[in-house]
Formats: sequence, C-alpha cells, structure tokens
Amino acid sequence: MDKFVISSTGLSMNYMPHYIAKELGYFRDVDLEVSSTVPIPWINVLKEIDAGVAHVVEGGIWVPLIYLDRVRSYPSFAKIASRCPLVIVSREPVDQFDWKMLENKKLLIAGGDGASHGLFVLGCAREAGVDLNKVSLVNNFMAATLVDLFCGGFGDMIVLPVELAAQLVAEKKGHVFADLTVRGGEVPWSVYYGTTEFLDHPGNLAGRFTLALQRATTWLQGHDARDCEDIIRRNWPKVEFEKAVGVINMFKREGMWTPSVEIEEPILARWQGFLVAAGLLDAPKPYQKVVDSRPYQYAKEKLK
Repeated sequence: MDKFVISSTGLSMNYMPHYIAKELGYFRDVDLEVSSTVPIPWINVLKEIDAGVAHVVEGGIWVPLIYLDRVRSYPSFAKIASRCPLVIVSREPVDQFDWKMLENKKLLIAGGDGASHGLFVLGCAREAGVDLNKVSLVNNFMAATLVDLFCGGFGDMIVLPVELAAQLVAEKKGHVFADLTVRGGEVPWSVYYGTTEFLDHPGNLAGRFTLALQRATTWLQGHDARDCEDIIRRNWPKVEFEKAVGVINMFKREGMWTPSVEIEEPILARWQGFLVAAGLLDAPKPYQKVVDSRPYQYAKEKLK
C-alpha cells in the first residue's frame, strides 16, 4: 500500500467523509495507507507539503487561491465541505434574522485561525446589501480572548465554531443570531490541495484518494450520524454524543456534504467574489488554474 499523509488545519466534524473512508476501509480498497497530522500553527500545512512530509492539505481553498500566481500553485482537486460551520452569537435575542442587523454593531471575529471566517461573514453581509462601513469589526485576537471579552461585555456579536457557540448559549451568555451552515449558502469551504508534482504522481494518488472520499461521502448521505458512533467517540470524547449526532445530522440536512466531491465552478466563483471584494484577489482566477479535475474524473469513471 502507498502511504498517504494529510496535513489538516484541524480535527473537524465537517471533515466526516475523511474519517468514514478510513473507518470503512475505502482507503485500503484503493491501496492507500492514510494518516493525518494537525500542525501548529496551522499555516505549517504548506511547509509540510512543500517538504514532502505530507501529500495534501485538508483545509480552506482561500489559501491556494491567494498563493496562486504570487508564491506557488497548489491545485485543489476534491471538496469535503460545502458550508461554513460557524455561528454568529448575539448578546441580545433576535426575533427575526436579517443580515442588515449587523449594521451599527461591534462584531468579533477571531483572526488567529486564518482569514476565512471574516472573509465569509463579511462576504455574505455585503452580498445581502449590508453597509460594511457601519459594522465595527474586531478581528485582532485569538478566539479564546474574544470569548473572554464577549462574556465580559465587549461587543454585540461574535463568530464562533458550532461547539463553542452552543456552549455560550447553554451558559446563557449569548443567543444564536445566525447559523452560517444554514444562512451562509454554498461555497467550497474545505478542500484537498497539493503541489503540482503531487497531482502528477505516476501512481495517481490523488485519483485513488478522491475515489475513496467519494464512496465515503455517498455512504454518509445515506446514513444517520449514529452510524458514525465509533468515529465520534474516538475523535471527540469530550463532546456529548447526542449533541454530536445533532450537529452532524444538521450538517447533512443543510448541505454540508453534497452528493459529489467535485469542486463546482459556480460555488468557487462565489467564494472568489468574496476574496476579490476584500482585496485579497485582484480578479477571479480561471477555474482550470485553481482546480485539477483529473482526480474527480477518475473517481467518476470508476464509480460509473
């Protein structure tokens, strides 16, 4: 079997197809021995694939987008998450959701986890007609610091991962303003990408990996989260099992995992639009320069 190492930006429930492919032996079926690392800080994922320590990165497509034509090309080839798994928590309860309620508010978004959180929230808000000049943004701190500050009375709203948001709500320190899995719409939130040398590997490692990932995604589409019990308990032992089941089933219901792992051009265009509006891209990149379609086409042909 060929070794296949993933350098991941985190251990996340929205990466469930990866864990299922490993648990059910789909990687073994394509002769891949898959392991993963989570480097700290997360940006070291690039160092790991550059050095050949890892084969691919599991994370946000915004990174290879802003590196393309400036530093190095890291083609993306398969999608694992199609929704943003974040929640906007407000200090005061809100009867009816409206993006324009962000205006004249102080919004806290952690900056230490990368740019994607802020890019996505502000992109959605801009798309909905919010005047961003009227939003006071604080994104200079790590998530833990912002949570402490929010609980101490600083800010009106805070953007958090699902589990942290649920904790604040349970402790009656905030209210759900917007679950972005539901309200944010579809984008290629998390993907797999690697070096051009990796994508050209004669052993077609990316194609075989994508085949296994597609099989796992299809399996997840047809099963309840309780069927992932071993995976949940092993990877998230501190999370109450029923709550984890609720999160994963909500992700399924709201389209976190679409039937295909293909990175579709329309949703990539939407995400690129957010980056252009934020000044991180001068213009959208051509789809063919961002996405290497060969691995998905291989998987599609094998599963036909």
